[in-house]
Amino acid sequence: MTISNKIILKTALAALVVLAPLPAAAQSSAQIKLSDLKVKIDPAQTTVSGISSGAYMAGQFQVAYSGLVKAAGIVAGGPYDCAEVSEGGIAPAVVALKRCMDVAMGPPDVPALVANAKAREAAKEIDPLSNMAQSKIYLFNGDDDRTVKRPVADATEQFYRALGVAEANFSYVKLPKAAHAYITDGYGAACDFIPQEGEKSEYINDCRYDQAGAIVRFFYADARTPNAPAAARQPQLFDQAPFVGDPSRSGMGRTGYVYVPEACEGGRQTCRIHVAFHGCQMASNLIGDHFAVHAGYNRWADVNNIVVLYPQIDGAAKPTSNPKACWDWFGYTGYDFARKSGFQMTAVRKMIGALTGE
Repeated sequence: MTISNKIILKTALAALVVLAPLPAAAQSSAQIKLSDLKVKIDPAQTTVSGISSGAYMAGQFQVAYSGLVKAAGIVAGGPYDCAEVSEGGIAPAVVALKRCMDVAMGPPDVPALVANAKAREAAKEIDPLSNMAQSKIYLFNGDDDRTVKRPVADATEQFYRALGVAEANFSYVKLPKAAHAYITDGYGAACDFIPQEGEKSEYINDCRYDQAGAIVRFFYADARTPNAPAAARQPQLFDQAPFVGDPSRSGMGRTGYVYVPEACEGGRQTCRIHVAFHGCQMASNLIGDHFAVHAGYNRWADVNNIVVLYPQIDGAAKPTSNPKACWDWFGYTGYDFARKSGFQMTAVRKMIGALTGE
């Protein structure tokens, strides 16, 4: 790597998210073990979603484990393994910034990304791509998203269509005024709020659009609409330590959140799992439980028998390569970050396994 490329890489790592950290909210020290919940889960209805780096994580997790994960919600994110695919061996962090967020290097190369996914399939590093024909994909990009530009979101649509996602199984929502954030109906900053350097933000914006509800309704044909304005209970802290390994390698936090509706407790009813991935600067060590409480999934979970898993990254685990607590979609945990063997991919898969009793 030349000196100039080193400088570019250092700048790219710093620029993936440019906000200053927020103080961590107080958390209860009480933790549970996922295996102790004794919930009864139908794994055939497992779904995922995420915002920003969490959107990239949701997409790569669904593609890699498409035999298990039936739907993915990609909010302000891009196509599978976008940061790894480039000519000339450019560092993934640079590609992430200049092609998969901004498009200074041009938009993502969809044919190359499809070819890369097929190579991963051939190497048995991800599940068969034929599963994508039955997958549901919810894609969202705000008209005022200046972080993940519209051409990136458009490339995501093209990628999934190239893999055979059926028209009826695809939803692409473009919302006027929406900035780069997870979108709610009643909680968060103004819809068009874009934080400046050093300005606090949770990356949750109120656009009077129930994004969680839109995702749940699209994913589950039998979804019921909740009457309650809020969830019936609070998410619980669970111990991530059995799944994440050495945090200095995986980049993950020691605790995560799980929401278990009353109907799912103790295996009373068969329930399903939805995994919600936070974005950069949205981890619990920075904003506490605000994403797990206010994203909107939990009140929908109450009436649809959904256990919602909120795994967590910790920026302090890898302070040099991931100070903003992003999910790994640009290689800071290793070359296999987007494959089933990746640290974070394996950890979340084991969490699902603990809930399903594998």
